[in-house]
Amino acid sequence: MQNTETTPLPQSTRAQPVVRGTNLADLTRLYDPEVMLVTAPLPPGDAALAHAQAMAEAGPRSSQVQVATPDGEPTAGALDQLALADEPGARAWGTYLEEVTAVFAELLGAHVVGVRQVVADGPHCPRFHVDQVVARGVLNVLGARTEWLDDRDADRTRLGHAGGPDDATSGLVHRWDRLGRAGCGELAVFKGTACPHASERAIVHRSPPSDGSPRVVLTLDWME
Repeated sequence: MQNTETTPLPQSTRAQPVVRGTNLADLTRLYDPEVMLVTAPLPPGDAALAHAQAMAEAGPRSSQVQVATPDGEPTAGALDQLALADEPGARAWGTYLEEVTAVFAELLGAHVVGVRQVVADGPHCPRFHVDQVVARGVLNVLGARTEWLDDRDADRTRLGHAGGPDDATSGLVHRWDRLGRAGCGELAVFKGTACPHASERAIVHRSPPSDGSPRVVLTLDWME
């Protein structure tokens, strides 16, 4: 009788399971052991977006807070300090941050979420890398968008300094034409190396090269 068993393909030849969701409920696909990245639309309203544009015009800065999220809801007002208090739409921006944080906290069952807000005129994590966390949320609000590599297109042995001075010449990337990109106003949740089933498969990603316009990006981390 012919042996019908199949040998699993090496990691480098498998497509990386990525779920591009159409609603927030799709984020729960993160709990599929084979899925390494999920996204879902979570766009800011007009007033919050206008405030993000005001922050971009005010120049580069980075701020971070830890927010208690009992029952999945952020402590009221805890995120207001990330807004520009003297600019229109500050409260709308704080409300939007609360919504984003609540979605992330509920997804992971987090009691404390670290929220980092970066306004940059260039990439703040320009090299491809993996995150040494259970999971990280990234939400690009303005400007160039976070990029990632499919496993088939990345040589993980060349990550970081092992790949030499830059990713363009290191041999890390096999197929630049299959580069994945997050959408603006889209929450992307990446599994990191501390996540079960993902220690060797965590998504390889980076901040994008500058396109000449400022970026506003949020990152969220499970703290406890």
